[in-house]
Parts: sequence; structure tokens; C-alpha cells
Amino acid sequence: MSTLSTSITYDETTSLVMMTLRGTASAQDVVDVYQIANGYAKTHNSSKVLVDVSNLEHRFAAIDIVNIMPKIAHYLRDLSIARVVGFEGYMHDLFLQKAKRFNVNAENFECFKSAKQWLCNN
Repeated sequence: MSTLSTSITYDETTSLVMMTLRGTASAQDVVDVYQIANGYAKTHNSSKVLVDVSNLEHRFAAIDIVNIMPKIAHYLRDLSIARVVGFEGYMHDLFLQKAKRFNVNAENFECFKSAKQWLCNN
């Protein structure tokens, strides 16, 4: 069962979509969240998404990343994704590795400031 809390905003000054995820997420939640991010970015004519997952716990097996990445990659194809991941890195590293295989422009960061800076320079 997931107990996911999501907040999403748009910053006009930087043209960034900013999303914060907290709680626990299922594999389907991850797909749904990136679908929402894609729609929100299109609505605001933005190609830059900052996702804070530093307070998110995954409730699915690592192998599920292999199955969900083709779906996620479809939504992230035209976006640059900066993910604030904190220190629990195994699933985040795996996510990033699979994203790059699908040519998704994504990077993981340990702090909000460096993630935002990367997006603004990208």
C-alpha cells in the first residue's frame, strides 16, 4: 500500500516545475507521478522538472525499475529531470542508470541548490 503525498508548483522566474514526494510509493505511483509531472510541464511550457524524493520510500523491488522505466521514459523524453535524492542511494542510482539507457536527461543530487543550478544551466 502506498501513502504518497505529492506537491507540485511552477516557478515562473526560472521556468521550473518543482515536485516534492513524501511517504511510500508503489511502482505504479512512480509511473503516475512522472505522468503528472509531464502534463504539468507541458501546461506551463517548461522542459525542466526538479523532483525532491529525499523523503520518499520505495515499496517495490529493485527489479521493478526495469519494468516501469519504459513507461516513465515515455513521459520524460522531452524533459530535463533533476532529482534530489538525499543519501539513500541504491534505488535512486538504479533509477538513474535505467533512465540514461532510455536517453532520459536526468541527474541525481544531494541538495536542492545544486539540482536547481544544474537545471538552470541545462
